[in-house]
Amino acid sequence: MLYSKKIIAALKASLLVLSISIVPNTYAGLINISSDYIVNVSLDGDQNSVGTVNGLANNEVIARERRDKSQKDKRIASFIQFDVSLLTLDLVNASDFSALFSADFSERLNIINDMSVMLGQVSSTWDNVAGTLPVFEMAGLSTNSAVLVNNIKTDTFDTYSLDVTDIVRSWVSGTSVNNGFVVYGAESVYQGAGFNNIALKVTAPVSSAVTVSEPTTLVIFGLAMIALASRRFKKQF
Repeated sequence: MLYSKKIIAALKASLLVLSISIVPNTYAGLINISSDYIVNVSLDGDQNSVGTVNGLANNEVIARERRDKSQKDKRIASFIQFDVSLLTLDLVNASDFSALFSADFSERLNIINDMSVMLGQVSSTWDNVAGTLPVFEMAGLSTNSAVLVNNIKTDTFDTYSLDVTDIVRSWVSGTSVNNGFVVYGAESVYQGAGFNNIALKVTAPVSSAVTVSEPTTLVIFGLAMIALASRRFKKQF
């Protein structure tokens, strides 16, 4: 009985030192930022802000062009604004921070003409209320332009993305003004594309807590059991 009590006491003591420590763990988490608002504008501006979209009416973002540049209502670009206020300077300066502009290419106007769709950083201030709406010409003045879809005539309907890490980082750091993005057609041809599910997909370091057993306490527990076994052996002999 005395020996059993000693075993129990030793077990209790060992369990007390068998601690679980909480340590910080950082991993890359995905933050999906939906567009704050989208404005589709045609070249004829205030006369017909949205323009003549024809078969592309069910899409959030439209990039449409015409061979006849006088058909201003059929030349359409889409301006997209994102609220990135939840991103901090520490977050965007982390080595594993990244940001992708993402859009689902969901519709084309025809399968006749080739046209690329571009994504550009808007240089001028605009808003989604009357009097401050963007104008079509701002698409041609955008900076850091890159091809979003290479050829809407032949490319598959899918999710397309572009790396905009440096742009988003500059917005948060204040080195450039967040005037959003513009999606527009690159060639003057009878063609157009529609996009949906517009988002910024941000990968950023996220801190969490994980529990791990302390190896040293496991060793202490094992030594305690060995010591008790050794004492019992000596008493028996």
